[in-house]
Amino acid sequence: MGESAFDIAFADIETSRDVASLRAAMTRMIETYGLTHAVYHALRLPNDPRENPVVIHSYPVEWIERYRSKRYFEFDPIVLSAARSIIPVDWERIDISAPRAQALFREAHDFGIDQRGLTVPIRGHRGDLAIFTVTSALQPAEWRRRKLSHMRDMQLLGHYVHQRVLGMSGEESAPEVALSQREQQCLQWAAAGATITVTADKVGLSERAVRGYLDSARHKLSSLTKAQAVARAINLGIVQPR
Repeated sequence: MGESAFDIAFADIETSRDVASLRAAMTRMIETYGLTHAVYHALRLPNDPRENPVVIHSYPVEWIERYRSKRYFEFDPIVLSAARSIIPVDWERIDISAPRAQALFREAHDFGIDQRGLTVPIRGHRGDLAIFTVTSALQPAEWRRRKLSHMRDMQLLGHYVHQRVLGMSGEESAPEVALSQREQQCLQWAAAGATITVTADKVGLSERAVRGYLDSARHKLSSLTKAQAVARAINLGIVQPR
């Protein structure tokens, strides 16, 4: 059985040792998934006073320069929604009726960026905040068909890109984390993309117990979300990627 798109993207991100190689890994990821663009945007990193300290992207350079010079991030409805959310933001569900938002998306369209995208908010326990975005040029019906599976993968891959960025900046330490066998089992199935219901069936527990083990593992891993806990557990070698 051949490697999945997730396996390939994860291995590529895992071997990245600097921003240039991480950018190359993200570029290969969008090619593997049949997407158009990918962007990692750190809005805030621990012990880094800079505004928007790290941006890794595949957008046209001219669009990034315009976006920054016009400070579009101050009113971009995608960025603002993601900064307030803990779940992925579906661009098609965002209200862009405000005149400035409409103008922004019209300009983005001129650079080949349409309103078909997903943005994953990433929040760290030390106040770090980042977003990971992918966009698509697929026809709307095809994009909607693929979106759910892409959303699951991008949520985990986005968190793992963030872990690599923290590691490159010397901020991601390797804490002593002692997870129970049940916590590891539940995290391992989460890493495989299993739902709470499927995990409960696989490990022979109630759904309530699975949620409890995932919550306790999340706290031990100093993570705010399940996806972040899985990414950290993979990074520490506690569980294996799917």
